[in-house]
Amino acid sequence: MLCVKDNHSKLVESFLLAQAGVGGELVPTSISETSDDGHGRSEIRRCWAFDAVERLYKAEQWADLKSFAIVERERIVAGKPTRERRYYISSLPSDSTRIAHAVRSHWEVENRLHWRLDVQFNEDRSTVRTGFAANNFAIVRHIVMNLLRLNTPRKGSIKTKRMLPATSDTFRAELLGVMSEGAIAMEREGEMRKCQIHLTVSYSQGTK
Repeated sequence: MLCVKDNHSKLVESFLLAQAGVGGELVPTSISETSDDGHGRSEIRRCWAFDAVERLYKAEQWADLKSFAIVERERIVAGKPTRERRYYISSLPSDSTRIAHAVRSHWEVENRLHWRLDVQFNEDRSTVRTGFAANNFAIVRHIVMNLLRLNTPRKGSIKTKRMLPATSDTFRAELLGVMSEGAIAMEREGEMRKCQIHLTVSYSQGTK
């Protein structure tokens, strides 16, 4: 399942032309619609699935391409309606129910990731807009988020771990994978010994 975005402009254009009936009427193989209400919002999701992949731009370049779909999400939150439409190509059969389920799962993962990036990195407040800078910063945030998430030996929240590499050369090297496990263990032992020595000295000075 692949969401077709503006970086594949010719492919998006072929979606729109096929939808407009250029080259013949485009009839969906299947159609599905689901809705949810709750927490002050209403959402309707519609999916049109097609098997006429020959109508797409250079369809032969996509291995195992079996279908494409138009997915629409209509939301009403606090009385304000919004509508979003996306285009997908897939190796799945042109089953709208199955495709809609896969798309919704993808949306849920995407929304959770966006929430984490906003909470931990203040992504929505970023003022970086020049050239490709916004996209480059987004890539760096994703890399950092994954490095921190995959680091399980150290306990602590993502926010805590995000600040630690600035103060610990050992942890920074550990995150970037430039130290062996043995070297990491030795560094940690050294840090613990320094801490113990510091505590011992502080205690000795306090008893004098």
